[in-house]
Amino acid sequence: MDDVSPERLRTAHLWADLVSKVLGVIAIVVAGWWTYANFTVERTHDPTMEVAVEPTVHPLDDGRALLNVDVLLRNAGKVAIVPRFPTDHADRDVGLEISIVEIEPKARQLAEATAPDQADPSVPWFDWTDGDGRPTPILLKRNLLASNEDYQRRRYQLNPGVRTREPFACIVDRDRLYAIRARFWTEEGSVADLVYIDTFRLDGPAE
Repeated sequence: MDDVSPERLRTAHLWADLVSKVLGVIAIVVAGWWTYANFTVERTHDPTMEVAVEPTVHPLDDGRALLNVDVLLRNAGKVAIVPRFPTDHADRDVGLEISIVEIEPKARQLAEATAPDQADPSVPWFDWTDGDGRPTPILLKRNLLASNEDYQRRRYQLNPGVRTREPFACIVDRDRLYAIRARFWTEEGSVADLVYIDTFRLDGPAE
């Protein structure tokens, strides 16, 4: 077999070195695009929490009602989400907060103020845009995770794709409008849902 000339060896080495550098550059470009697409366009490193409040009302035989509230949590992102834990006893912007206020329907409030004899309590009309009058706190900033053992030990987290339900119930009055807000707190801020429910039309006493 003839010996390979030094010139051909040098040429082959140069070509191999060139191909290696080109492949390296391509790999860097691909990696850069993947990082950009995932962390900037798709933002897969950002937590994506979804919070939904689903209330129901059940009549009681004493003229009051049972308000059941399901707070549904879903981690729709690709990273685990950790709630904000308290830094001291006065820190209340933590965990999964729920607040409930009673709202007086605006039309009834105005009718009772201007023409009490013409106010019709069977017409529960309220102004969703301008708001209401004098909300009465029923429950303020209760942390639904406070009794959770993992939360108490600061191990609570929602992994990607996880769905969970946190229930709450309380007794409320009939013929009232209530606003319910739930907020899931993290170190970056909070994700919230706000819903309204009324107890004007209930189907009689509970069985």
